[in-house]
This record gives sequence, structure tokens and C-alpha cells, in this order.
Amino acid sequence: MEKFYPNYYKKFKCIANLCPDSCCQGWDIVVDKKSESFYNSVSGSFGDKLREVTFTDEDGDRIFAREGKNCPFWNKDELCDIYINLGEEHLCETCGKFPRITMDYTSFTEYTLSLACPEAARLILGEDFIIPEKNYSIDNVEYNSEDMEKLLSKRQRAYEIITEKNLGFKERLKKLFKYFGGDIPDKDTVFAIHERMDFINPEYSEVIKNASAFPQSDDFDEIYTRMAVYYLYRYFLNAIDDMDTLGAVKKIYFAYVITASIAKSEENPDIIRIIQNYSKEVEHSCDNSETLELFF
Repeated sequence: MEKFYPNYYKKFKCIANLCPDSCCQGWDIVVDKKSESFYNSVSGSFGDKLREVTFTDEDGDRIFAREGKNCPFWNKDELCDIYINLGEEHLCETCGKFPRITMDYTSFTEYTLSLACPEAARLILGEDFIIPEKNYSIDNVEYNSEDMEKLLSKRQRAYEIITEKNLGFKERLKKLFKYFGGDIPDKDTVFAIHERMDFINPEYSEVIKNASAFPQSDDFDEIYTRMAVYYLYRYFLNAIDDMDTLGAVKKIYFAYVITASIAKSEENPDIIRIIQNYSKEVEHSCDNSETLELFF
């Protein structure tokens, strides 16, 4: 099986309590069966706590009961008690893998990091990434191999359009929609959809509402470009299920409209944190992602 890693992938290392926005906050931590089986064997007071805070949620997943908005094992020093007491190898699958993402297309696999992690966002948005132009070996797959070859070709063309240096980012987006034969949603529609969403941080609703009165900032075209490449690489090949090649393009556009408007609304915007927050609140929320998918 062929494997491809972006240049930033293996540079990632969790910065633990130096992180400005911990993944131990706000999210439910799903515990896989293998980890729970081990946790059930842990003795003493720590083992008792592991069992006491694990329960089945409404979706049937085993999760840790949050203390407020925090994981119950995130301590006062903003470090993980499971890591400290049991070792990194006994983190549950969710915690052990994040922010690493595996995109398995059977005969080849691509890897990336999630923009929802501040340190990963710093790496992703800090340097250019070239989407692989290589021809993968596509065989013994359940999907149509010719469709995948078409998608790989179209993704490469989309990458070329979105990284054109002689055009501003807004113009490149227009060209991208034209290439795929889609209409660009208007700004009011983009904000109306986001204003219906539920966010981890309730204050994010006000951030969205406030930003709706501002145009998109064009001060960060290089960063927007890297964000767009992330979305292309992360989502475009998902179209193998329905050949909806506009899906990833719309994700780029929606993320751009919101984050660039927020940047314009702030006096000294930290664009990397703005994009990271959007990923955490929208891209990595099952409900919010589903809201976007239904609209698309």
C-alpha cells in the first residue's frame, strides 16, 4: 500500500500545557473497547476513577463524563493524568491519535493533521504543502478505480487553481467554482447557516454574528491558500462515494467567508487561531458538519 504524508505531518508534537486551547476541553472523549478493557483492570483509586467516570452516551458510545467542560483526567497543571499514571501507550484511541488523521482509500493511504489543534494549525498554515501529483496504484478496491483516477486529476487541477500566485484569493475561489460548474453561495446565506449551529464555546455565536457585518479581510491570502489546500487534501477524495466534487470547494468557501470576516472584525487578528477555532467549532463538530453537508 502506498502512503503519503504532508511535509508537516511528522513534525507534530503535542505541546501539552503550553497549548492555548487544549483538546481536553469541550469535547466528549470516546473510549475504545481495547482501552476500556485495560482501564477495567487498573487497580487502586485511579482505577476506581477510570470506571466511575466512564458511561454510555445517547449514541451508544462509551465516553468520559466531563467535569464542566473538561475531561476528568485533565489536571490543575493542564496535563493528562492517564498519561502520567499509565503511560502514553494507554491513552485511549481518540487521545492517542488526535490530531492525526488517516484517509484510507484501500490501495493507498493519505495522512494529515487536524486544523482544530493549535500546534497542528501552526504547522499546516506555516508552510506551503504540495498535493501529490503522483499516480497511485488503484487496484482491488470496492469503488470505481476510473472514478478515483478522475478525482485525483481534478484535485490536482483544483490545487493548481487555488495556488495561482498572479490572482488574489477571492479571484482564485471564483475560478475554482467556475471550473467545477457551481454557483458561489452569497455571504448572507453562509452566515445564516452558521448562526443556526451549536458551538462548543457559546461565545462563538457572538463572534459569528459580529463578523457578519464585515467584509472578508484580504490581508492573509497566503494563509487562506494553505487552508484551502488543507481542505482539498482532506476532503476532495471523499467524493468517490457520490462524485460530488463541489463538496470540498464549498467547505473552503464557507471556512474562508467566516474566518476572513472574523479577521476583518478584529483589530489585531491572529489568523491562525481564528482558523483553528473555526475548525474546532465547525469542522470537528458532527452536528455542525452535518448541517453544512445537508445544505451542500
